[in-house]
Amino acid sequence: MDRMDRLAKERRARLAAERLLEQKSRELFAANEKLALHARALSDQIVEQRQAVRSAQSEAETLKDQNLRFLSDLERAHTTAVMAERRLWDSINTIRDGFAVFDSANRLIAANEAFRTLLECEDLSPGISYAETLRLIVDNGVVDPGDDGADAWCRRMAARWDADPIEPVVVALTSGVWLRLIDRRARDGDMVCLAVDITEQMRIWAAIEAIPDGFVLFDREDRLMVCNQRYRDLYPESAEAIVPGATFEAILRHGLRNGQYPDAMGREDEWMENRLNMRHERSVEFEHPVAGNRWLRVIDQETPDGGRVGLRVDVTALREQNAALEAARLAAEAAVRAKSAFLANMSHEIRTPMNGVVGMAELLCDTPLTDEQRLFAETIRSSGEALLVIINDILDYSKIEAERLTLRPEPFDLERVIHEVAMLLQPRARAKGIDVMIDFDIFLPTRYVGDPGRLRQVLTNLMGNAVKFTDSGHVLIRVVGVETAERMQQLHITVEDTGIGIAADHLDHIFGEFNQVDSASNRRFEGTGLGLAITQRIVEHMGGAVWVDSEPGRGSCFGFRLALPVAENADDIPTPVSLSRALVVDDQFINRTVLERQLATCGMKSALCRSAADALMVLQQDRDFDVILIDHEMPEMDGLHLARAIRDTGLEAPILLLSSNAATAMAAQQAGLVAAILAKPLLRADLYRRLQALSAPLAVAPPAPPGQSRQLRVLAAEDNRTNQLVFRKMVKDLDIDLQFASNGREAVEVFQTFKPDMVFMDISMPIMDGREAACAIRALEGDAAHVPIIALTAHAMAGDATSIRAAGIDHIMTKPLRRGAICDMLTSCTSAGVRPPLPAPQAETVAD
Repeated sequence: MDRMDRLAKERRARLAAERLLEQKSRELFAANEKLALHARALSDQIVEQRQAVRSAQSEAETLKDQNLRFLSDLERAHTTAVMAERRLWDSINTIRDGFAVFDSANRLIAANEAFRTLLECEDLSPGISYAETLRLIVDNGVVDPGDDGADAWCRRMAARWDADPIEPVVVALTSGVWLRLIDRRARDGDMVCLAVDITEQMRIWAAIEAIPDGFVLFDREDRLMVCNQRYRDLYPESAEAIVPGATFEAILRHGLRNGQYPDAMGREDEWMENRLNMRHERSVEFEHPVAGNRWLRVIDQETPDGGRVGLRVDVTALREQNAALEAARLAAEAAVRAKSAFLANMSHEIRTPMNGVVGMAELLCDTPLTDEQRLFAETIRSSGEALLVIINDILDYSKIEAERLTLRPEPFDLERVIHEVAMLLQPRARAKGIDVMIDFDIFLPTRYVGDPGRLRQVLTNLMGNAVKFTDSGHVLIRVVGVETAERMQQLHITVEDTGIGIAADHLDHIFGEFNQVDSASNRRFEGTGLGLAITQRIVEHMGGAVWVDSEPGRGSCFGFRLALPVAENADDIPTPVSLSRALVVDDQFINRTVLERQLATCGMKSALCRSAADALMVLQQDRDFDVILIDHEMPEMDGLHLARAIRDTGLEAPILLLSSNAATAMAAQQAGLVAAILAKPLLRADLYRRLQALSAPLAVAPPAPPGQSRQLRVLAAEDNRTNQLVFRKMVKDLDIDLQFASNGREAVEVFQTFKPDMVFMDISMPIMDGREAACAIRALEGDAAHVPIIALTAHAMAGDATSIRAAGIDHIMTKPLRRGAICDMLTSCTSAGVRPPLPAPQAETVAD
């Protein structure tokens, strides 16, 4: 029992010990586990600490490097900052505007050179206060403080810095420089001051303000940028709205509401739309009324940047002046019309009796008279013609003065025009024993487009003066030219004489109105003094110029140049003649030279002789000449006696006599010895025709069948009995059937019964004047043959010719009439089946 108990007790004790051992084992295992975990944790911690130490060491090294870099960067940044500051101040010193910085206590920190220079304070040093700076520039006389005084000006300028914001201020320096001071307070309390030199802008602005007209400038958004005071003064009703930044539309509408624009009343919207549409145009110019009965001219122009600049000009006074000028112009035109009517009427009234005086004197000179009677008759005729010249000069000058001189360009033969004028002056030249010669460049065309009437007037004035002022020697008309463009010639026409000449101190005013060279040598010559003035005006009206060269006692040379289109074609070139050699006999060297050149164009060679003796000597040695040209009036032996001497030698070559007095030559006994008598100065075309006639036999026209030839029927409508008598006497020797009518109505009636071949129609007649009669005759003609109507008029104004031709009149003849002009007109109007009105010898001879 006990043993069992002990065994049981031992067993229990062993079991308890085993359980305790197991428990201790478990506890030991758990403790070992904890110890292992702790050891592992300690090991990890040691590892981490070692890594942290190594990382700390690495970071320390890194921080050390960074610190070194930071120190280096800081040093470089400091260097860069110093350099930047230096560059900044260098740059600030280079600008022309002043720049300065003051600290929060208003003491100068720094200022550039321009600031010191502009304020004339070279000793301005950092630390000086702003108030001291103001006082310094006032005391140095840099600024004129004005009536307020230096202290007040300094206080006002210093008080500006207390404002927020600080308004810019413009300061005028005594040196004439203008500165705009712009001040701004920085965040740290420093003050930045900028002194801008605006002298140029102020000068421009002063100039704009000095403009008497309104000036305005808008930007590209049509907002007002600037305008002068004159602009505001011109628009007083809009002045309140004329501020910088205001739009053009706003300003316009403000003025519209205040009645600024009276022309917009009742149509404001339409007016406003039109004005705004004009803003889209690049430039506009117009005039419009504004309040106060004023007118403004608006001139707007787009600027390169899209803005608009404009001027406003008050044209009220100008419009009033224009209105006054228009009224004066109308009054002047009325006066001119009255003067023209007066001149036309006076011309008619003077020319009508002068027609009788000159015409009858001319007829009287053709009758047998004693020397004394012929002197009286010639005096009457020359005095009448002188009076007509004066009338013509006054009429021409009145037209030029009224700027009513008109040109009527047409094709014409310039050489023939010059020849016709020379032939008109030939009687006077012949009476004085002087030669009139023409040297027309043989290489020049002869036909041009121009006004032959006005050109004839110019030539008559110049050539007439040359003949008038020359007592011996010659008058030479020379024509040369160059081709300036295709079918355009620049012509130089000169009239040279060997007359009394003009002193150098009189040349400047020789072309003046009513000017004459008043000296003892020429006081015996009469005239109005208008001829050269009219000549200059006409030539200048044609686009040319006139000049004169002269030497007292040796003669004068008047010339003019004109550019005229050529009217010739290749077909106009004369056909070469078959003659090859000519003998030219003339005592004048110029005549011989001109004839030689003219004959050369026909392919002829010329032998030149200065006297009859020389010619006879040449003919003894050489008789092989196809034609001989002899001057009529030569010393020792004249042309007709030379012709007799040549015929006595047995030479039968045709002889052409060149005479300044063809009628006298024809009446001479020896006239039958020559083939033809040609009038001097010689027209080249007449010479060519005569040479061509000598080259081949002339075709003889068959005689008209019997019964088909009749007289030329001429109707003359003239109400003045004296003029009828003059006309009848002038044509009494002509083969015509002449009937008169005393007024226009009678002329129409006679026209229907008489069936005339031509009508001479006076313009001023009672009952029915010449224009109405001409219109009635044209109406009666219908489709029948056209009858030439020639106006006979004493009216000489420019408008008269236009109205006369408009009535259906073909030609105009101005009174007083000339027999030669009447004969030419009759010959030109002779039709087939009608006998020539002039006898055959008269019609065939080329005479003056």
